[in-house]
Amino acid sequence: MEKEQFLRLMQRYVANIAISGSTLRNQGAKGVAKKAREFLANLNLETLKKINPLQYPEQLEKWTDELKEKLPKDAKKWGTARKALNVFLVQTYLNRYLSAEYGLDGFEDVLETPLDKQATSELQKLADRQKLPRWDGIKKLTPDNSKRYQEFAAGYARQQGIPRARLDIMLWRVKE
Repeated sequence: MEKEQFLRLMQRYVANIAISGSTLRNQGAKGVAKKAREFLANLNLETLKKINPLQYPEQLEKWTDELKEKLPKDAKKWGTARKALNVFLVQTYLNRYLSAEYGLDGFEDVLETPLDKQATSELQKLADRQKLPRWDGIKKLTPDNSKRYQEFAAGYARQQGIPRARLDIMLWRVKE
């Protein structure tokens, strides 16, 4: 198998594993996860080789808008698209083949923590007296509220001595 073919299959595999039915459950329309998986399986990750990690937030914004437009009519929400991208990109970073090919080690501090009820609940506990926005769900997540959670997550990850891309591992299903 050619390297390029293998990488395409691996990207599709990661998209399918990362975006399960429960990842984007109750987002306002049927077929949300399927549309997100299709978009992510075909996302041009070569772009990451061409940009500096400091340019990543701008690229993520572009991809968020593009994915949002690909989602079914009643699910075209910024938060839905952003969560799908963040889950996929963190899993891509953690995948040794894709991470090596696209140089994702350099992005480990700029990749965002995927936000959902579980992650934001843990972040709110960790924030102690700092005020983080009320969590009203993925569908209602705004860029401003996301930014506040991401800034706190980045600071907490630095305190823990880990890249923000790995913080989700600490936040996900802590009690199980």
